[in-house]
Amino acid sequence: MKDLYQVLEQKKTEIERVRREIEALHFVIPLLAENADWVENGLALPGSHSRETGIATAKGWQRREHQPPH
Repeated sequence: MKDLYQVLEQKKTEIERVRREIEALHFVIPLLAENADWVENGLALPGSHSRETGIATAKGWQRREHQPPH
């Protein structure tokens, strides 16, 4: 039988690996999305304004209503 602390540490390591993978996916999604994907999901098109004005959270970029350029 495995030591419970060893199993717990292994699970913690696996959870951290999955978190890093999810973070990487959140990073590449905007790079892979087509313009139609952006429009379909109500997001501002890439290049229409800086993504740095968006709000990144653990769940990814928050949805913003379309705002005309300044």
